[in-house]
Amino acid sequence: MSRRINKRKGRTSIAVIVDGKDEKWYMEKVKKHYSCTVLKYISIKPELPSKKKVVELFDLAKTKVEAENSMVLLIIDLDEVLKSKSELNNFKNQYEKYLNAQQGKPARNCGWMKKLLVIVNNPCLEYWYLLHFNPTRKFYADYAGLKEDLRKNLPLSKYEKTEEYYNSNPDIYKRLESWLKDARSNATPFDVTQCTTQGCSEMGTVFDRLDNYNL
Repeated sequence: MSRRINKRKGRTSIAVIVDGKDEKWYMEKVKKHYSCTVLKYISIKPELPSKKKVVELFDLAKTKVEAENSMVLLIIDLDEVLKSKSELNNFKNQYEKYLNAQQGKPARNCGWMKKLLVIVNNPCLEYWYLLHFNPTRKFYADYAGLKEDLRKNLPLSKYEKTEEYYNSNPDIYKRLESWLKDARSNATPFDVTQCTTQGCSEMGTVFDRLDNYNL
């Protein structure tokens, strides 16, 4: 059994594409601290691309799938997307193709999306942190609008979107670890028809997928 696992270890990886530095920092801490069997045997590589337009992010995800990653996570914040009608339309178009692929009905040239997991934060990753303390669906246009409510929670009272804060002692994952189960319970699936009226974070799905990943 150990020989079989070691053989897979060298070729099994999850590519993680993020559109912000804070997502990259957070996923690095998940990789470091989260306790589940799969993280002992696979490689997780959070990557922050220089090009962050919706179509470019999905194109990069396709490249990662074709590079034989066993799974690709694409974590998208909607705050910038919602500022541009064209970007929002592009997102809706790509997301519809993604949903069809997940349902076994991929459009032409979209079969690769079966290996893709899209994680939506609306408006940003900090909504996930808020869910650790509050089962909210409140809509915030951006991080600036959410920040005051986030900082009302003692563990994040001095929260900053900086690498220094994320790496401080305790780091961002450890600050929130005691409430992770609550956040996963409070999280709700993204509904594209309500992206301008309801907030959400699907980061809990990342943990669900890791827990149920088949080596």
